[in-house]
Amino acid sequence: MRNARSGGASSAAERKPAVVWHASPTDFQRDLGRYWRHVRKVKGLPLTREGRIYKSAFKALCHALNLADPPPDEQHVPRLKFMRSLLEALQALHLSEDAHHLVANPDSAWFSLPLAQRIARTFEAWRDLFVWNEIGVAISQLRSGPVLFNYGSLLLRGRQALLRAIRQAVAADTNRWIAPAALVPHSGYLLQDTRRTSLWGQDTKFWKELDLAFVISAVSGPLHWMGLVELGYPRAPVQEGEPPSAFRLTSAGAWLLADGAQPEFVESGGRLIVQPNFTLLVLEPISDAVLSDIDHFAELQSDDRAVTYRLTREALYRGQQAGWDAARVIAFLEAHQGGPLPANVRRSLEEWEAAHRRITIHRSASVVQFADAATEAALEPLLAPFGSQSIGPRFHLLSGNALDAARALREAGWPPLIQTETETGQSLRIDDDGQVTFSQPTPSLDVLGQLARFAEILIRPDGSLGARLTEKSVRAAVSAGLSIEQLFQTLEALHDGPLPDALRARLNMWGSFYGSASFEQAVLLRVADHRVLDNLLRDPKIGRFLRAVEGSSQPIALLNPIHLDVVRSRLCELGIDVHDQGAGA
Repeated sequence: MRNARSGGASSAAERKPAVVWHASPTDFQRDLGRYWRHVRKVKGLPLTREGRIYKSAFKALCHALNLADPPPDEQHVPRLKFMRSLLEALQALHLSEDAHHLVANPDSAWFSLPLAQRIARTFEAWRDLFVWNEIGVAISQLRSGPVLFNYGSLLLRGRQALLRAIRQAVAADTNRWIAPAALVPHSGYLLQDTRRTSLWGQDTKFWKELDLAFVISAVSGPLHWMGLVELGYPRAPVQEGEPPSAFRLTSAGAWLLADGAQPEFVESGGRLIVQPNFTLLVLEPISDAVLSDIDHFAELQSDDRAVTYRLTREALYRGQQAGWDAARVIAFLEAHQGGPLPANVRRSLEEWEAAHRRITIHRSASVVQFADAATEAALEPLLAPFGSQSIGPRFHLLSGNALDAARALREAGWPPLIQTETETGQSLRIDDDGQVTFSQPTPSLDVLGQLARFAEILIRPDGSLGARLTEKSVRAAVSAGLSIEQLFQTLEALHDGPLPDALRARLNMWGSFYGSASFEQAVLLRVADHRVLDNLLRDPKIGRFLRAVEGSSQPIALLNPIHLDVVRSRLCELGIDVHDQGAGA
């Protein structure tokens, strides 16, 4: 992100620092693109209650941004926090509805804009919005002075004052090195505010220190991160947190901060090479829009000066969900490579496409179901103009307008029965043995789907559909978690009229509605009244052996015969006169 290089030449205005940290607006925009594409790829970054990125997710983000030695969390990388805030301000990222994830806006057109326009808008977002708090950073560095509250407007006015001071300082030479202290006025303050003047007007030392800390925070932070200024230091090595001794505008900084000429930003060109081992080699300069497209159907391998991707079956499947089928991928790669793909790569893409198409889910699909093979054969030519394609015996999928297809069938003398998922009532009748008779030759797919949970679906010799409830099918459904109550609810909703009583009894038996039963011997204990029984139930020696008869108006309880002697002995201890009745006692 930063490149330190020693230097010794002097400009006409001030001597060049010994160490220079260079900055590039193109690199910053590329990192913004990497950030956004990573969030889109992982479908959101999980956030803590404080709104910070979880450490594991942050580590993966740092890897995507080529940080070799990632810090422990987001708080330790101000540049990444600034990038996140900018992307949210530019509406490329936003919080999920539950505020638990930072997600990418898949429809963002930000990375399709020309590079110069993105650089300018990024600067304007920092200049005009509360995307970074240079005053807060400055106060934390001072660690003393009065506490300031609600200084959002003060921050924006301070930035405007800083930009005016920079413009004045480089009026004669936009290439000169400027000491941050040179921007702090001798009279007045950069951070001017009437409320502050009335409250702390006598504390001039603090406000001079805050002005300087504010300048350093803005210059070494957002302006450097965005590639608008280079930082200078008097000696190497530069210590962590060391403020720069001077700064200088880059060509982009001279354009945006000092009304200079717009530089030429190169983002087109570069090369895309598709190798036979399925690796895509992307050479700079290449536009973020191209990289954003490749992200749809290939796996990112590295993202340095030479970006590499790998074509995989899984990545192509992901691309299909976003509208990138094999034909579109092949056309895209050949257009950017300037020639045909390696034969094995093209063949594999087409084979992967064919494998993925074996199972296709059509949402809000229109399906034509024929009563028999003869009807299907007779109507295939009539339905061809509506994109009719066979999806199985006697079933065709329409890609055209279903209402127009229905009109064409009626006009040809084949009035169709139009069904929806909600029209399932009175669809069938079931006899005492479980044999299903449908109300029409073409039962609804929804009806068949509901029946298939607990019935056997049959294809008769003539090709028509039938169904039957059997002991095996009902027991399998109950074992899979379907309750007998749910089975009856489904049948009652589909059946034409009430279910036969004999069928109900048979289904209850097949579904083990009655469960199991067993005979057990027990001893009945009767006492004087309920107060005595309540005390015995709480007795520490025998209470656990007694079970009160629920709902009984009599003070009685049951006990297992094996505990009879223990209970009898305890009753005698309590002075209860025990009488045995019956042979079991």
